[in-house]
Amino acid sequence: MGRDEVSETIEDADEVREEGPAAGASQRARLAIVAGGTFLLAAIVGIVVLTGGSEEGPGAPTGTCFETWNQDAIAPIQDGQHAYTAHGYRQTLVTRLDGDGQIIDDPGDEVPADDPDARCVVIFAAPQPDFEPDFGVRVYDKGVWTGLALADKAELDEIAALQAEAVPDTNAVLAAGGQLEGE
Repeated sequence: MGRDEVSETIEDADEVREEGPAAGASQRARLAIVAGGTFLLAAIVGIVVLTGGSEEGPGAPTGTCFETWNQDAIAPIQDGQHAYTAHGYRQTLVTRLDGDGQIIDDPGDEVPADDPDARCVVIFAAPQPDFEPDFGVRVYDKGVWTGLALADKAELDEIAALQAEAVPDTNAVLAAGGQLEGE
């Protein structure tokens, strides 16, 4: 078979394919697939619109201790960013400590952030103590965020216990910018 004969055979096959009864069915199948995909896309968009889907990340948690941290001029930038980059912290427990360094379950939001009997604390959750003893637990003391080891002379085992206790009870995520965000 010569080159011209092969070309004619290919052209003849294309004509048969286009004109045969399967051609109409094939086009209908493609249209059905396109219509189905369009319907599915419209349904997804409708669901997102109705449920209030958004590209925004989690918002900042509310409460005196969260606000005290996030609105502080130094804590997010210095402590938060350092905790994020140098220590790799993400999960935190934002709560309060009593005068003996014990976690208070719910002191109420009307208590001032640095009340000596219910100070705000940011505990960076970790199964083992931090390599910087003053950094694993930050406490709001006398109007500034500082390490619990510095403010209360807390021992490493106390800090380790608070960090380990925080692991299953976290209530915030530390963002790269040092702010606390809701989980």
